[in-house]
Amino acid sequence: MLSILILSHSPEIARGLKNMCLQMAPDDVIIEAVGGTKEGNLGIDAELVLNKLQELITNSDGVVILGDIGSTILAAKNALNMLSSPVNVCIADAPLVEGAVIASIEASLGSPLQEVVKKAEETKFVSKL
Repeated sequence: MLSILILSHSPEIARGLKNMCLQMAPDDVIIEAVGGTKEGNLGIDAELVLNKLQELITNSDGVVILGDIGSTILAAKNALNMLSSPVNVCIADAPLVEGAVIASIEASLGSPLQEVVKKAEETKFVSKL
C-alpha cells in the first residue's frame, strides 16, 4: 500500500485536499497532510513534515510527496536528507490539487510508486479549457 503526503503553507488547504483525496480514493492508500505552522499560521512545520514522513515510510510500501510552493518542497527535501533519502519516497513535480487527486486514485488502484508519480506529474500538462 502506498501513501500520499500533502504539504501546504495553508492548514485549511492541507486539510481540505486530504479530505477530497480520501473521498476520491477511500481504500488502499494512506493520505496525510501537513499544513501551516505549529501556531496555525501560514508556513510549514519542517519537524512535523519529518515526523509524518517517518510514520508513512514505516506504515506503507512507498510515499509520494506533493507540495504547493517553495519551502514545502525544501522541507520535504530536508526530511529526505535526514532519512538518508529512502528509495521508496518520491517528490512529485505536479500541481498540488490535481496531482494529489490523481496520485491518490492511482495509488488506490494498486499502481507502483513510479507510475503514481508519473500520473501525478502528467497533470501539469492537462488543459482545463
